Amino acid sequence: MKHSGGFGFPLTRIARTRSRSAVSLVELVVVITVLGVMGAVTIPRIINLGPAVSYETAERNLNYLNGAVLSFNQSNWELVLTASAGGTADEEAIFNSLRYRDPTNPAPGSPYLPSNAQFVASSLNTDYRARWTGRLFEMVPRGSSGTGIDLMQMTGPESQSTATNTPVPPQ
Repeated sequence: MKHSGGFGFPLTRIARTRSRSAVSLVELVVVITVLGVMGAVTIPRIINLGPAVSYETAERNLNYLNGAVLSFNQSNWELVLTASAGGTADEEAIFNSLRYRDPTNPAPGSPYLPSNAQFVASSLNTDYRARWTGRLFEMVPRGSSGTGIDLMQMTGPESQSTATNTPVPPQ
């Protein structure tokens, strides 16, 4: 005859139903080691993505600007403004032309830049900048001197304001 545990269950059955609920030290060390190796591999890659992402964003904004210039040229007249030796007056005049929309006789596709496009001038050699060459914008390489549109701050929060300046006249 088997001895019961007090509730009518045999003792052997009670002993077999216990489960292990703790984590062993070896399992904990293995998990920490795996996470450490994964971190050692991925963190340097993530850190190196910052400059590449900034360059890609600046290049995309430069292409967007030049696309707006070409669209303006097709719908209106060719934007030609001789590049000056310094300052951002040329860039601002072209930028405002791309944001212009004649209320009485709007050109197709105008304005050519979205309402959140903003002109931010920069002369810092750590910024990605665009300068006017006379017919299109070009990127000023980082580390070189010169002024231009800060390509990283060109698009800001959505707004409803539009430029009221008249576009650069045809030449």
